[in-house]
Amino acid sequence: MKKILYTTIGLPISLLTLIACSGNSGEGNIKDTENGQNISAVTAMEDNKANSESQNTQSGNSMAETMTETMTETMTETDGNTGATFPAESGTDGISDNGNGSSSHYKKTTTFNGIITTPPRSHSTITLTMGGAIENICVFPGDMVKKGQTIATLKNPEFIQLQQEFLTATAQVEYLEKEYNRQQNLASHEAASQKKLQQSKAEFLSEKSRLDAAKAQLTLLNVDTENLKEKGLKTYLEIKAPISGYVTDLQANLGQYFDAGQPICDIINKSEALLQLTAYEKDLAYISVGNKVTFTVNGLENKTFHAEIIAIDQMVNSENRSINVYAKVKSTDKLFRQGMYVSAKIDGNM
Repeated sequence: MKKILYTTIGLPISLLTLIACSGNSGEGNIKDTENGQNISAVTAMEDNKANSESQNTQSGNSMAETMTETMTETMTETDGNTGATFPAESGTDGISDNGNGSSSHYKKTTTFNGIITTPPRSHSTITLTMGGAIENICVFPGDMVKKGQTIATLKNPEFIQLQQEFLTATAQVEYLEKEYNRQQNLASHEAASQKKLQQSKAEFLSEKSRLDAAKAQLTLLNVDTENLKEKGLKTYLEIKAPISGYVTDLQANLGQYFDAGQPICDIINKSEALLQLTAYEKDLAYISVGNKVTFTVNGLENKTFHAEIIAIDQMVNSENRSINVYAKVKSTDKLFRQGMYVSAKIDGNM
């Protein structure tokens, strides 16, 4: 009995507790087993739920990425000419379906600044072919003149001398021509020597060349030589308008001396008007001849005017990298002035 008590006392408390409960081991073991199975089942269900949620999250992310890529592809468009990709816009400025699955060109409206100008044939600068002093000025800046109307008169002794040479050569040619014809007649009847005939011919042709030279110079000065032969010398050289239009940039006053080649004034015909617009290299892809232009003029903002591009300059300005674009105005306005600032919109296709 003492030995058993010693042994029992030496055992750990946990083991004693297990031994004490061993009497109920049959029913207790069954319940513990059932509880363990239930815990294992709950744990397995939770693991399956976590795996399912992870798979759903991955699937959702994959679907979101696919939808994003699809939307990105749908909302962008690639330029067939340049290969550039840009966002599509709705309305008239975007991509429209033609009904057969294809899309129309992307329409781009660009704004440009520029000025009003005139075609080269409608703008004339009056320069002097012969130098001289201004004797009279017949017009004022802004006046309307007709082609051939006198702008001013010029005095120069050389002009009088040139007229004299022309009239003298005219008389001499008339005499020498008759003499030459007479010598030809005599030579045909062997009544005159060939030497005299040749001398008469040389004198006639020499004087005729002097006449032609004087006539050409007077023609450049807008002098009617036939009228000069009938009415005689003119004291002053008349400077006449080469085209019809408005006088502008008049730089002359009475008594002022001008050298040959110096400008006196300009004449502008306003029946035709052009726009000179400033574009840049990046704009060339959207601009072409025939594009429609709408524009407003500085000071006339309440009115909108229309034009059409007729030419694009082929040279780039080396200083500011700009390019001149010219558009013909469809209907001019009496208030238009050369050099007025304009703001224009060009409808171009990408």
